[in-house]
Amino acid sequence: MVRNSILKWSFLQLLININFQPAFAAPSRQNLSHHEYDYVVVGGGPAGLVLVEQLTLHPQVSVLLLEAGPDSSLDPLVSTPAYWFETSAYLWNYTSAPDPALNGRTPDLWQGRALGGGSSVNGMGYCRGASSVFDEWAEISGNPGLAWNSMFEAFKATTHFQEDIHPEDQVAVNLTSFGNGPVEITTQRYQLSLDRPLVNLFKSTKNVPEIDFVSGYGIGVTEQTDAIRASNRTRSYAWNTFGWLAANRPNFEVRHDAWASRIGFTGKKADSVTYNDTLSNTMHTVTANKVVVSAGAIGSPQLLMLSGIGPTAHLEALNISVVHDSPMVGQNLMDHHYAQLVFEASPSLDTVWQFTGNATGRQIAEAEYDTNGDGLLGGVDGNVFSAIRLPDSVFAGLGNYHTSLPADRPHFIYEYATVPFQTQYQNQSVITPFMALVQPEGRGNVTLATNDYRDHPIINAAYWATPADKAAILYAYKDYRSLIGSPELKQYLPVELFPGANITSDEDIWSAIQQSSGSFHHPMGTVAIGSVLDENWRVHGVEGLRVIGSPAAPKIITCHTMATSYALGYRAAQDIIAADLS
Repeated sequence: MVRNSILKWSFLQLLININFQPAFAAPSRQNLSHHEYDYVVVGGGPAGLVLVEQLTLHPQVSVLLLEAGPDSSLDPLVSTPAYWFETSAYLWNYTSAPDPALNGRTPDLWQGRALGGGSSVNGMGYCRGASSVFDEWAEISGNPGLAWNSMFEAFKATTHFQEDIHPEDQVAVNLTSFGNGPVEITTQRYQLSLDRPLVNLFKSTKNVPEIDFVSGYGIGVTEQTDAIRASNRTRSYAWNTFGWLAANRPNFEVRHDAWASRIGFTGKKADSVTYNDTLSNTMHTVTANKVVVSAGAIGSPQLLMLSGIGPTAHLEALNISVVHDSPMVGQNLMDHHYAQLVFEASPSLDTVWQFTGNATGRQIAEAEYDTNGDGLLGGVDGNVFSAIRLPDSVFAGLGNYHTSLPADRPHFIYEYATVPFQTQYQNQSVITPFMALVQPEGRGNVTLATNDYRDHPIINAAYWATPADKAAILYAYKDYRSLIGSPELKQYLPVELFPGANITSDEDIWSAIQQSSGSFHHPMGTVAIGSVLDENWRVHGVEGLRVIGSPAAPKIITCHTMATSYALGYRAAQDIIAADLS
C-alpha cells in the first residue's frame, strides 16, 4: 500500500495536538541484570506481548523481551487511526520473490517492526471469522485449547469493548463476545459516506446478513469493529496495553532495537539468544532457561533456520550447522492475497484526499480530531467488508478443495479503502475496492537467501497458485467490479479508473489482476503446530524452544488476523504456564 511521508509532526506538536490518554503510565526501560532469564521472548508483537504479560504475573519468573524495532508509542502517525498508512518507518520491507503467476512481479509483504508488531502499523480491523477454523486447528494440533469455545474465551480475555457514538443504522455488537482485557475495541464514530450504501448493496445483492464478525460467524457484511480507544480515538495496540502492563513489573525487561541473529544450543537444548543492539551496532548474547520465538510468520522461520532448525539440505547448502532436521520449517505459508479496482470519488465522498490533498482540509480534520477524536482522523479509511462464498460452479472440474470447506467459511472478503494503493492515483480522490481470497488452496514458503541474519529471506508467496485459486479471483474480480459499478453507487463513484471500462475480456481482466495483486499482510502457518510444533508449542526434536503466534497457525483464518494473534498468545501463555509453572 502507498505510504507517503505526508505529515511530519514534532514531539512538541504531539503534546499540544494529540489528546492521548493511555490506560497505563508509559513504562521506563528496566534492567534486571540477570545472569540467566527464565524466558527470553523474541518478538514484541501481539502474541509475544500477551505472553510476557501473562508470564510476569508470576513474580518468581524473570522475562526478557527482545524486539528488533523501536518504541513508536509517542509517534502520532501510530496513535492517530487514519494515519495507519503513513507508518513505513516501522516496517520490515519484505517483498515476495518474483511470482510466476504475476509475470514475475514482486509484491511487498511488509510486516510490523516496532514494539507492538503488526498491531502498531495495521488498519486496526478487529474480527475473528468462522468458528469452524479453530475447531479444525484443535483436530490438527491435538490441542483442545485451540477449539472455538476455548479460543472464544481467549478472545474475550484479551479485549474490552467500549461503545462509542453508534449510528442507528449500524448493526449492534454482541457485548457478551468481549471481556475486560486490555485491548480496547470500538465502532466507527465517523461514518464514511460510502459505508451504508455499500452495506445495503451487499445485503440486497449477496443475500448475506449484517453481523458483527466477533461471535463466530464467517459469512456476512459489517461495518467492522476496530482496535481504537473510544474515549480519545487513539490506536489501542499490543505495546500500549499488554506491554505497558508488563513493563511496570520488576520481573520484566524489554530491549527494543534488539535484532536477534541466532538461537544458541548446548546439544539439543536452546539456552541463549544472540542479538544486535542496532542503536550501538554491538552484538550481545543473553542466556535463558527457555526461548520463545514470536517473530511473525516470516521472521520466525528465518530465525529458526539461521539457528540450525530446518530442512537439512537447505541449511547445509548455506553452511549452517544443523541442530535438528525439520523439513516443514518455512513451509505451509498462507496469506490473504487481493486484487484491486480503482474508482474516481465524487466530491461528496469521504476519502483521505480530503485531509492529505490540501492544507485547508488537513487543518479542518486536525481541528476536529484534536477536540475529542472526532472526524476523519479518528477512524480507519474504509470500514466495510463483506465475506461471501462463491457458487460451486466456479470450481467445476477444478477439484473439491474450495467446495469442501465447511459451510460457515467464506471464499472472499470484499473491502474498500479510501487510500490509493497504486502510486499513479496518489494525487487524486479515489477509492480502492479490493477482494481477498481468504483460504487459498496454494501454499508458499519462506527460505533463506544467505546465512546472514541481515539479509531478508526468500518469500515464495504463491499468488493464485492453483487453477481453482485463479478461477476464484477471476470470478470475484468481475463480480465485485460489477457491484461497485452498479447504478446504486454511481453518485459516489462516477468513473472506473482501473482497469477501465475498455477492459472486458477474461484475458485482459487476468492481466489487470496480475498488475494489481498484493498482500493483506496476513502471513500464517510457517512453523505450524501439529507439524513443526507439538501441542504445547514446543519445537519437535529440541528442548527449551517454542514458537507462538501467527506462524504456529496450521490453517489461515477467514478474516483479519490481529484478533487471532492476541488470542493465540493468550492460549499459548496458559499452556506454557500450566506445563512449566504448575
